[in-house]
Amino acid sequence: MAVYVDKELCKSCSICVNACPRQVFKITEHVNKKGYNYVEAEKEEDCISCGICESICPDFVIHIEKTEN
Repeated sequence: MAVYVDKELCKSCSICVNACPRQVFKITEHVNKKGYNYVEAEKEEDCISCGICESICPDFVIHIEKTEN
């Protein structure tokens, strides 16, 4: 499982942080070019690939990719 976040497009709305049932995401201390503290998948290994984050993100910055083990 790989969780990708386009850090430069993230506006730090934290919708994905609150919606994720496994608390995979967190808002970082890092700032993108737009001046937002972007979100990253802190606990990527806990992702269950439910797709809530992908569908709820208003800016479509999250992508989950299923990888072969």
